[in-house]
Amino acid sequence: MSSARGLDMMLRTGLLISASILISAAASPAFGQTAGEADAANQGNAGEIIVTAQRRETALSRTAVSATTFSGDQLQSAGIATLDDLATQTPNFNYVDTGLIPRYRIRGDGLQVFNDTSESPVGFAVDDIVYGAGALQRVPLYDVQRVEVLRGPQGTLFGRNTTAGLVQVTTNKPGESFEGYLQGQLGSFWQRQVEGAANIPFAEGVRGRVAFYYDKDDGFQRNAAFPDGQRWSARDVLSGRAQLGFDMGPDASLLLKASVTRDRSVAPSSGSQGALDPVTGAPCDTARILANQCVNGTGFNFGEPNPKRIFSDFDGMPNHLDFAEYSARLNWNIAPSVELVSITGYLDYDRIFQEDADGSAVGGFLGNASAIYTLDAKQFSQELQLRGGREGGLNWVAGAFYYNDRRTATSTVPEFFGTAIDTTGRVKTESGAVFVNADFPISDTVGVELGGRFTKETKKLDLVFPAAPNASYKVSVDEFTWRAGVNWTPSDVLFLYANAATGYKSPDFNTTLLFGDASAAAPTDPETSLALEAGAKWRLNDGRLLFSVAGFRNHVKNKQATVAELVGGLPVSRLFNFGELEVFGAEFELTGKVTDQLTVQLGLSLLDTEINAPPTAVYRSGPAGDVTPVDGKELTATPHYKVNGLLRYDFEPSPVGQFAVQGDFTYTGHQFFQLDNNDRDAQNAYGTANLRVFWRDPSDRYSVQAFVENVTNTAFASYVVTPGGFDTRYIWWGKPRTWGVRLGVDF
Repeated sequence: MSSARGLDMMLRTGLLISASILISAAASPAFGQTAGEADAANQGNAGEIIVTAQRRETALSRTAVSATTFSGDQLQSAGIATLDDLATQTPNFNYVDTGLIPRYRIRGDGLQVFNDTSESPVGFAVDDIVYGAGALQRVPLYDVQRVEVLRGPQGTLFGRNTTAGLVQVTTNKPGESFEGYLQGQLGSFWQRQVEGAANIPFAEGVRGRVAFYYDKDDGFQRNAAFPDGQRWSARDVLSGRAQLGFDMGPDASLLLKASVTRDRSVAPSSGSQGALDPVTGAPCDTARILANQCVNGTGFNFGEPNPKRIFSDFDGMPNHLDFAEYSARLNWNIAPSVELVSITGYLDYDRIFQEDADGSAVGGFLGNASAIYTLDAKQFSQELQLRGGREGGLNWVAGAFYYNDRRTATSTVPEFFGTAIDTTGRVKTESGAVFVNADFPISDTVGVELGGRFTKETKKLDLVFPAAPNASYKVSVDEFTWRAGVNWTPSDVLFLYANAATGYKSPDFNTTLLFGDASAAAPTDPETSLALEAGAKWRLNDGRLLFSVAGFRNHVKNKQATVAELVGGLPVSRLFNFGELEVFGAEFELTGKVTDQLTVQLGLSLLDTEINAPPTAVYRSGPAGDVTPVDGKELTATPHYKVNGLLRYDFEPSPVGQFAVQGDFTYTGHQFFQLDNNDRDAQNAYGTANLRVFWRDPSDRYSVQAFVENVTNTAFASYVVTPGGFDTRYIWWGKPRTWGVRLGVDF
């Protein structure tokens, strides 16, 4: 993106937002409406969306943040079980997923690194417990009350590693009465999925809830080298959760939770295309590679890329995770309008992931090589909050946060080293913070929000090499992040806001496939971001529809990235700060009910990114190892636009029950997958659509859902790379068309 393009994008975005705000203001009631009249006007709004962006429950229509939220029912009816699914229906939320670590993007910013010891600038929290590792962002979403995607830095209230935004998951809590549900699903590729939950009231003031989730299929990728062997991209996930709640007198409650997940999935495999001339062995240009006119290092031509067909000399590879969370939450009203909250969390997890490094069944430059990554990790966090306030007055929260993380990651290529481990990296992170945030009115219609957070963090890396000197690195950082905003409520249906916020992502180490080069593990500088945002929220149709618009600019310093290249016949990875990132964009959303029967959820994302870097910041890719300065390039996986939509029509109840039909779609613009913005490693604009039919019996107890996802069977890449000096172009595919039937019973 050039500076001129960025300015043009900013001007167009500003005009769109200004027009929306002016139309909203013109259509709104008079500014002098009394509080009583406003309350009366709001009584018809039975579907107010609730968020916890301010660490307390507030109405989305009156919260100065750009957010998309989904209830548990919405997740189930849309077939959303992972963050990958969530991204399809969330403006300016995108992802790259090769199986190793999901890399999510909010407003163009996200993880450019593929280490198990790295942490994403897109934060992820479940019931206010931070999940620090990227591997944990793949845990399934089940028995959920609400999921919120908060766009923009959340450094004040949610802390470190939220420079881009945050995904906050709130699970269903124990209730006072016995009730629950059980659901089962059968689908294509022999999918078997079962999910259920139940409230169990043990005694007065003591209640429990248990939930479980099981998802297994045979995978959609066949290995041409093993036609009757294990399919790849096969899910095998079993997860369970138990919660126990206690009333500790009239003013306090305690909630204990244990959650475990066992994932024995088979890794996805890349499709491949050769990148060398079949006669001379010289590097091919992009046009010939895409036309399948080239071969890999052993002279093999992979043929036309096919999402369902891969080539590997391995009969399946593991993508396994064992995860356990134990947490406790205490809520104590210590004085009128003052609450003390304690949130304690302990995570214990390990994983193993393997990938076919040469992407073929016959070998290439790397021979018949595979890469194996393991992770053994433990995390402890403790947060204390003191908060208070009143409706329409000062609301505040102050607190302290402690985080301790220990990870041991290994990586190796067995075909090079036998049973020896190439790299073992032990990363220890200790972080502490104090924070305060307050919002308060300065008139009947104008409010202000101010907040700050001071973080002190230390990270240490100990490296162990089998055939090279060991090494250690240590880095300490002090960082202050802040947030300031103003909002204006000119009428009961219109809310305008503007804010500025900063974020901070901790320094990073490289612990993946160093091949004895300790310098490749040296720490990066921390990322910092400054974001400006202005927006409007307009309630329509007697409060049943919410139209939201937001425009933003985000400036990120010291952006971190990994580059892989062939050096001396070895696939060495390097981590570096490549410069600054400028992001401009906007989101438009319309959600709610048009009529009692018709529900809509529409979104439009606009996005433009530009890297500002010195001439020394270069990226190496392609079979010839082309070196390209990254200055002026776009960030990866950041399409200029995305359109998403969902329409649902609920028919009137009949003697045989109630029927509903639903369709949703996503259309994603062109995107590059590498920092040099080459056309070889990119995905053109594409669209997908899903259809669903629902039935519930007259007693509202039994339900049936039939669905087809990716109706048009669109083939699209979720990631593409041709590493520098390699002989192969690697393509990771999105899911093809799938179908299924889901049965449910409530009790």
